Amino acid sequence: MDSTPNNPTASAARGLSRRAFGVGALGAGALGALTVAGCSNEGRGSAAVGDNSDAVFPSHIPYKGIEFDLPGEDGVSDAMLTYPEKPKKVTEGTPGDGKDFGVFALTNNPAPPAMDKNKYWQELNKRLGCTMKVTVVPTGDFADRFQTTLAGDKLPEIFTFFPGDVPSLPAMLSAKAADLTDLLSGDAVKKYPFLANISTETWQACVYGGKIFAIPIPRGGMQSIVMYTRKDFLADKGVEVTSDSLEDFTDACRELTGGKQWALGGAPTQFVREMFEIPNGWSEADGKLTSANEHERQEDALEAVRAMVKDGLLHPDAFTADGPKQKTWVINGTTPLLQGTLTAWADFQNYPLPDGFRLNVLQPPKADGGGTAPIWHGPTSQNITAISKKAEDRAEALLDVLNYFAAPFGSEEYTFKMFGIEGVDHELKGTDPVLTEKGRNETQLALRYVGQGPWVNFTPGAPEVTKDQHAAEAASIPNAVKNPTTGLYSETQSRKGKQIGSALGDIESDIIQGRKPVSAWAGAVKTWKKNGGDTMRDEYEKALSEAAEG
Repeated sequence: MDSTPNNPTASAARGLSRRAFGVGALGAGALGALTVAGCSNEGRGSAAVGDNSDAVFPSHIPYKGIEFDLPGEDGVSDAMLTYPEKPKKVTEGTPGDGKDFGVFALTNNPAPPAMDKNKYWQELNKRLGCTMKVTVVPTGDFADRFQTTLAGDKLPEIFTFFPGDVPSLPAMLSAKAADLTDLLSGDAVKKYPFLANISTETWQACVYGGKIFAIPIPRGGMQSIVMYTRKDFLADKGVEVTSDSLEDFTDACRELTGGKQWALGGAPTQFVREMFEIPNGWSEADGKLTSANEHERQEDALEAVRAMVKDGLLHPDAFTADGPKQKTWVINGTTPLLQGTLTAWADFQNYPLPDGFRLNVLQPPKADGGGTAPIWHGPTSQNITAISKKAEDRAEALLDVLNYFAAPFGSEEYTFKMFGIEGVDHELKGTDPVLTEKGRNETQLALRYVGQGPWVNFTPGAPEVTKDQHAAEAASIPNAVKNPTTGLYSETQSRKGKQIGSALGDIESDIIQGRKPVSAWAGAVKTWKKNGGDTMRDEYEKALSEAAEG
């Protein structure tokens, strides 16, 4: 499952939120508001180096080979209600150079069966004309495994990672990743048309020191965190959860709590911060930045979440349960409200669902009433994929493989990558490929995190779900607040952000769960600023200035 929220401040939130649909106080809520970016676009790009011009980025050449049922605009993803009939091939021959290669990949799903027991993997190798060995690592373990593999100099030809997991990222990329600039910059990317289909903004995650070191896995606005509600369950209960005010939201949560039912599966910290219109990571005015940690409404937001916890509106295990468990609570009605990324919506279709199961997205009300507040825009890329410097002589061929994996929605290549072999991994429901139980296991090679085109909303056999997704995104994304440090690099953030962000997040968790008073926040922020927050601000301001001059 994809779930990388825009946690402009907390690195610990990065890990939890990616491996969980809902996040509690140590997820997008507690650490996810405001420390240092673990997985947001903060800390990416290289405007701080001062030598990135628009010319370094690949040309954006959108793929025009499919007409979507619900076209996206203003940052909203395209959507398809039914799958194209008889998908057509968009590539010729076999990609790459016919030589075996390895992949080190992150995943949010269970590991697939081994190659010798996996017909999908065997068929993929036939299509590639070689053997692709894949090491699949769960996101919860990924940061440690990546660092260990990196330190042991054992990264294979292709490797994926979260930029926020890597201290001093530009230095690591320069030492370990192939320089792809000449192969991808400007119109050179036309040789790889499906990589050219990725928007320029998303490539910011891959450019450092004026060089392209990786390809992005694009998500547009779909990584943004929203508040999900069980639409059908609430209707049956006769409870209306509105976007009128914080007070009304809390009252509705009280109505939904009692016996063995609780309103929330996790602490809604980011949702509440959005109610108080706290900035997404940083705010900018005339080139000057202020950390959202310092916002005047922070303590109000923390007090509001603290009160919800004290009143018992959260599941007793909300701070320890993993994503699958929290999904199960939503499905069985134990907790009908939960924060999660927009990408997580489709994951529910992989679970046995009760008849009539429908999700909805609640827009955050302004805390004191008077309309709705915008959500925080999530990072535009899920992760990035690099080619090992040791395989630099094969970079063109390996980019051809990544281009193949990024084949557009509706193509024969995309259909196989996502749904496998017809009659084995999927069956057709009309023209929609619906995964079988075997397919749900076999196809988990994490290829969607290795190479992927722009996100398309599509739920096989459930067009009503796709319509709901499209409507929710259209209501949330066009006005979503972006982090002004997106695309900029701070060396201090890269080296120390995770450490000081986690320390601040621990205080936040203590406050929310009643172990420390709300007043402890101010002192914790002063410590965060002293230990690196102010230096990050200075580095980002310099980067902003250099980017404006460039």
